[in-house]
Amino acid sequence: MTTFVTHFLFDNAMRKTILLVILNAAFALILKAQPNCTPITTSNCKGVGAGSTIELSGEPVINFTFNSFGDYLRGINLFGQSIIKLTVVENALPAGDCRWYLTVHMDNNSSPATEWDEVLAYGTGSSTVPPLNILEMRFRNNCNTPISKTNYVSLNSTALNIPIVSSPGVSNTAGACLGDNVNRPGSYITNFGEFSFAVDYRLKPTLNLQPGIYLLNVKFCLTEGN
Repeated sequence: MTTFVTHFLFDNAMRKTILLVILNAAFALILKAQPNCTPITTSNCKGVGAGSTIELSGEPVINFTFNSFGDYLRGINLFGQSIIKLTVVENALPAGDCRWYLTVHMDNNSSPATEWDEVLAYGTGSSTVPPLNILEMRFRNNCNTPISKTNYVSLNSTALNIPIVSSPGVSNTAGACLGDNVNRPGSYITNFGEFSFAVDYRLKPTLNLQPGIYLLNVKFCLTEGN
């Protein structure tokens, strides 16, 4: 059961006692764009800093605060809170072999792999720490290139990752804007529809969780594919 913190207030004007039930829970996401979260040994693409780039715009910290039953039951949706922009440059040789992955990794400060990092719990009780999978994410661009298309996806464990673009052994050339999982060289500067991604976030904690403050690091990772 959810732990409730109660306060009694005396209203002199209305001459009545008011009971406030506070259902506070706050969730914070720290967002980072990183190259080579899981390095691959091929070297057909130029590295980040040597020509390729990954840029993340939007607030670096996203806060979800739940203060009412409605918030818990409906959840909170945040649309287009992050924009990922990529430039991937191919090495001169061997030409034609540069493929890239874009994935999401999560870090919970060494907490159990299926849970958020608990910064502070409100009260005591037997309620559970929020599981990782209450955070759902959706990735969008004008050419519909992400693997998940228009669906929301989540993680059950920090040992896993969410693929946004990943086609091992398959080359999907940029430029056609046909919804393919494009993974060949190009840039958001000249091809925004295939090399940029808007990120939507959805969080629905339900009522059986321990109220408190929870933290999760979300990393968007650009690596060379195979």
